[in-house]
Amino acid sequence: MKKTLFTTILLILSASFIHAQSDIKLPPGMGMSNQLEYSYDVDNETEILENWFNLDYRYGIFSSGIRFDIFQPNDPNAAVSRGKDRFAEIAYKYLKAEIGNKKRGMNITVGNFYQLLGRGMILKSYEDRNIRIDNNLLGVNVQANYNGLKLVGLTGMAENFAAERKDVLHAFDLEYKFAKFLKAGGTFAVNRPDDSNIAPTRMAGLRVQPSIWNFDFYAEYGMKFNDDISNNNFNGSEKYVGDGLYANLNFYLGGLGVTAEYKKYDNFAFTSQDQTIAYNTPPAVKRDQQYLLLNRHTTELNVNNEQGYQIEAAYTFNDYTSVTANYSLTNTLGEGSFYQRQRGLNRESSKYYEDLYFNVQHSWSEKLTTIFAIGYGEEYYTLTKAITPIVEVRYYHDPTNTFKLIAEHQQTTQLQTGEKYFDDVLVLEYLRSPDLSISLVSEMLTKEPEDGNVIRTMWNFVQVGYKLWEHTDVAVAVGSRQAGTICIGGVCRYEPEFRGVELKMRTILY
Repeated sequence: MKKTLFTTILLILSASFIHAQSDIKLPPGMGMSNQLEYSYDVDNETEILENWFNLDYRYGIFSSGIRFDIFQPNDPNAAVSRGKDRFAEIAYKYLKAEIGNKKRGMNITVGNFYQLLGRGMILKSYEDRNIRIDNNLLGVNVQANYNGLKLVGLTGMAENFAAERKDVLHAFDLEYKFAKFLKAGGTFAVNRPDDSNIAPTRMAGLRVQPSIWNFDFYAEYGMKFNDDISNNNFNGSEKYVGDGLYANLNFYLGGLGVTAEYKKYDNFAFTSQDQTIAYNTPPAVKRDQQYLLLNRHTTELNVNNEQGYQIEAAYTFNDYTSVTANYSLTNTLGEGSFYQRQRGLNRESSKYYEDLYFNVQHSWSEKLTTIFAIGYGEEYYTLTKAITPIVEVRYYHDPTNTFKLIAEHQQTTQLQTGEKYFDDVLVLEYLRSPDLSISLVSEMLTKEPEDGNVIRTMWNFVQVGYKLWEHTDVAVAVGSRQAGTICIGGVCRYEPEFRGVELKMRTILY
């Protein structure tokens, strides 16, 4: 295994070097990419290596590709490893035929594929390596278009945490564009468990997407059906056992942009029988924050027990000044919901999380820009509230060289005990476009568990990023960082405290 791993990495690096030093081109229609991530934790004396190598080829109406994955070992998180402690094989492969054009045509994919239907209320099969999500389907996917009518039909199996593909998923989606200002569609999906004695879960949804003047609107409603749940938990009195509603409104006028979202997800999780595969990921209706401390205090999407809304307004006064304000509130569902009735609960609705965010950006000159931001958040499951002021300064010395400073301060209060602790982050960054970036990140956590007993913990790391030739990006980080979470679209991944070295490299060749 070690020899295979070493040889594979050596070949990838050699190929990148040869390509950079000569005029050799890949054959027409061929593309290649490689992503490598390696880390060594000094304290725990553990190393993790993950590598994804993609090779794609297109000829005429046909295209095909493979992805060769190497884990030695894989990330220890069970949601990531999927039973692959040490693993090296072709984990993704496909053959695709495209007939006709986008207006009148169809394409057929055999093998592994991803598919998003609507906004993910019924089906969202996708990959995001930042949070280690990969619920690709292995099977057949057919898509067809004819004068505004779009059809999607698929059958496939996703891989569970034991690296097995057992349940079979069928899905059908129909969408029609009635006019430039109106689209509507519907989705039906069913998951058939490996055990024929277990009732399948069926999902059905309808969506509409009108656009009028400066208003863009989207709404989707879905229902969940399962005979076993209906008979065992609702005495057969319910036609469906869960539902979900998502609505989005966008408005634009001059320098003003407003976005409003609403969600209600009641017993709406669409999973495999063993519940280790999530087929649907509805919109989280919460802002994805770019700053470190704001993204650390976040709550994961609960597709079974949420109701809430978000509104964001952004206004550009002129070429120099703009402001953004965001507010979101999510509550748990109350008495009478499918979720509570299925579990025999009788609780009132309560706050799940609340977020308030505001920033103002101003360019003092062509060289100097400042951003002031402040965030306020409350989390129900941790019983904490946090206030986070942030200052960012960007200095554009010339078109090539940029300096950036970010200072974040967060005061967190434990609502039950009243205990407070403080987190400070300082980021210094130098960018030399387009090849070089150097970042210094320092964090200090201050706690006072007892009066007069102040405890401070420090984490520091340096990261250097460099673009090798025209196709390879390398980033090396050395130092330590605090434990925390990474969240994208309401899906989170926990990262433990780390002290050591990390290497990330991405190569793309065409």
